[in-house]
Amino acid sequence: MGESTALSVYLRERRMAAGLARSELAVRAKMAPLLISQIESGTLVPNSPMLQRLFDSLDVPLWYRRHILILGLPAVDSGPALTTPSAEDLADLASLTHPACLARFPTMDVLAANAEYQRLFPGLGAGVNKLEWMFLNPVAKKVYLDWTTEAQLLVHAFRMLSPLVANQRVTAITEQCSRSPDWDPVWTSDVRAQDIARRHLRLRERSTGLERRMTLRVYDPAYPTRPWWLYRLIPAR
Repeated sequence: MGESTALSVYLRERRMAAGLARSELAVRAKMAPLLISQIESGTLVPNSPMLQRLFDSLDVPLWYRRHILILGLPAVDSGPALTTPSAEDLADLASLTHPACLARFPTMDVLAANAEYQRLFPGLGAGVNKLEWMFLNPVAKKVYLDWTTEAQLLVHAFRMLSPLVANQRVTAITEQCSRSPDWDPVWTSDVRAQDIARRHLRLRERSTGLERRMTLRVYDPAYPTRPWWLYRLIPAR
């Protein structure tokens, strides 16, 4: 018997959240119930056609599927795992002229942020969780001109992908954010496809009061691999 992987746990959690028995998912996905059981236990790694049918049957949004595979499948061994950015990582981040940060996904824990990012998002630096900042720091609603939409997108990603990470961290973030009266309404709301595909973020400069339209770019370090992503905000043209 193999050990459960993050992907197998995710698929099991999504099935349970959908209120489906394994036999019901098997019918939807046109797969044998035994295969569903093997995939959920981690004894069988599903191939691409299997995953496509499972994702479709569990209504997993298209825009999260690549993230699920990156986070859920076992990584190729590339040496000792890093837990914090190195001096070289921090130097690269500081060299960027536009706002940028290194953050874990989908928990949104910020590991480092350059000066421009911290200037644009006061209080959102290393050691701060972006979800907690979004819901508990009053400055967030002053910075984001479309706060509700941006909060919905963050929470939806967190809600959809949190089964891929340690439950203790997810629980801690949820407990903190639930102190905000906005948390439950945003948690239970759904995002619109046009918001996912939005081209720009509308932000207000705290120092000048002027609106800035920025484009979000997210980069997944490929080599050497890192357990965090680089988030950059580029001025919109």
